[in-house]
Amino acid sequence: MKSTEVFDERLKRVDMHDFFLEKINRAIKDKRYIEASWLIYSCMENRYFRTVEKIKKQCKYSSGKCHKSKNELALKTKVNCIQRLSRAGCECFKIAFPDELFEKTKAWIKNRNNLMHNLLQLEQYENMDNEFMKVSMDGIKILKDTYEACTKFRKIFYSEDYKFIFPEESMEGCSCKPRDGKAD
Repeated sequence: MKSTEVFDERLKRVDMHDFFLEKINRAIKDKRYIEASWLIYSCMENRYFRTVEKIKKQCKYSSGKCHKSKNELALKTKVNCIQRLSRAGCECFKIAFPDELFEKTKAWIKNRNNLMHNLLQLEQYENMDNEFMKVSMDGIKILKDTYEACTKFRKIFYSEDYKFIFPEESMEGCSCKPRDGKAD
């Protein structure tokens, strides 16, 4: 399969990601861990969004909440989608994304979100720097692994002899699937 994106646009996207990765590294170096964790989350969200975007139109539930071209799904929802595809044996995901990356990412999301939501709690405030330092240091490692997985995914997905087929079992676990007889 051949990429449908304009090459110049892809180059601009690489520059943009390099810019934000540098901002993350600078924030960590300057001990601005809340900023770093926010940027790490955003980069992860973008990587998973760009990956899901390549395959979502093949899902019969893609007219649900993921049908828009905006990045509106929760990061955990995108991670779960790709994990279901990997576990269903889709080569481009199974080879590119180690299962432990999904688990580490979801645990990191939960920890980071708890810190963000409880930021203005006195108990959190007193340990804020240490907690956000840990979440930032863990997050940058996971982000690096995510970038590597996404690169492997694209190499497989866009290889001439690869054809992606969205497994029915993965569709049935989709969070866009209507529940309780409700339509989209």
